[in-house]
Amino acid sequence: MRRTSILLLATGIVAAQNTPPGTPLGSNGLLVGANTEPGSAQKEGITGWKDAAKVKTVLQRDFGLVQTTAYPAWGAWTGTGMGNVGFDIAGANEVINWAEAAGKKTVVHLLTGSPTYFPAWLNGGTWTASQLESLQERWITHAMTSNENARKVDYWNVVNEAFMWNGNYWDSSSVVNTNPWHRMGWEEDKSGLTGTSKVYAQHPVYIRKAFEMARKHTKAKLELRDYGIEFWDNSRKSKAFYQLVKHLLNSGAPIDAVGFQGHFRTDLDYVWSRLARAVQEYRKLGLEVYITEVDYGDDDPIAAATTTHRTPAWDSLQAQNLREFVTAAVGAGANWICLWGVADNTNDYWRKGQSALLYDESYNAKYAYDQFRQGIVDGLATSSARHRPAAASLAGAVGGGRIRIALDAPETVRIQIRDLHGSLLERRELGKLGAGAHEIDLGRSASARIVLASTASRSQVFVIGAQ
Repeated sequence: MRRTSILLLATGIVAAQNTPPGTPLGSNGLLVGANTEPGSAQKEGITGWKDAAKVKTVLQRDFGLVQTTAYPAWGAWTGTGMGNVGFDIAGANEVINWAEAAGKKTVVHLLTGSPTYFPAWLNGGTWTASQLESLQERWITHAMTSNENARKVDYWNVVNEAFMWNGNYWDSSSVVNTNPWHRMGWEEDKSGLTGTSKVYAQHPVYIRKAFEMARKHTKAKLELRDYGIEFWDNSRKSKAFYQLVKHLLNSGAPIDAVGFQGHFRTDLDYVWSRLARAVQEYRKLGLEVYITEVDYGDDDPIAAATTTHRTPAWDSLQAQNLREFVTAAVGAGANWICLWGVADNTNDYWRKGQSALLYDESYNAKYAYDQFRQGIVDGLATSSARHRPAAASLAGAVGGGRIRIALDAPETVRIQIRDLHGSLLERRELGKLGAGAHEIDLGRSASARIVLASTASRSQVFVIGAQ
């Protein structure tokens, strides 16, 4: 027997609450994570690192999310060329399996994107579009199907760093800057943006196809990620990234979320309200927003520390900025936040000596930890004030092919109708609706995923299904 039902998949604001001392970061309702690897003598992790037991203790106690990497240039791909390339993500799988056993959500970073993360033979070679498409699909299929990862992983960073710092798509000025995936072709922009908001007339085909390939294997959340796009500041890169997102949505690509990396610097003064605005603008599109790689250190994340750290003044500056960042991100509706590691100075290749995280080298929580946690409380309080449960815009039910929408104030409402694999079936702009209840005829009873988004940055996702 067929009937229409409704399941709320992703929505809601958690009410603010006071957090007792010593309470884990995620206990107040926000999903908070940390990046980890199997580890080695040079890099923190859960097995090969000298303090692996401490890493697992902190992850188990304080975090609800674990992120791990699958970088082709650093071991995930084997072989020396297109003819003998193979895939090995045993390291990522080790972390995924530990996280699953520990009851944690998991993120895998990354599947494709910047040439930085791919071997030189690929970047420097001359390949046909069909060769590259086949390689990309084989790699994505392996990452998702080995180790039952399609079932175990909750979030996939599908494309990472499609742009350079200046907002350009990668160029061919050197092998390092050549993105081989661009040879899969370019497609006309469908963002609908005009004027200075339209940075590009075309976009690389590989990005859309990567999302489509990933959706074939999993119902997990699929994310587009970049750096330098955390702030709604009219920069060329932030506009280019937003245009790409709009293009993907209008092309029917199964994108669920955007990721802001969040590698912050002590030499910059941040306007955190612009980060909040960026979160809100993507939430208006019906997308989730993740802050994926948070740390706070010197201007150069790879060079040795250039300023004196762990002084009272520096600790205060770091803690203040992290608190203000978290308050802004959570208040604007970010879905989760992930730190780029657990303890300070435990990665020889990234911000060594910069004391950029929430725990010191002995895995003791710093002042920044307390302020980060307070920022969550502050942000939830702000968010709760903005989105009162009694004013549950977009609250409603689906039945008989219709959806009921309740608005506490006039708002513009948009509807996306997607199939259960995430592909876009239809997009509707309802225009500005008045306060009160509205019933919208969806014109369908078959299984579908309904994404509602309003100008108040509120969004809900429903599934209509056959049961």
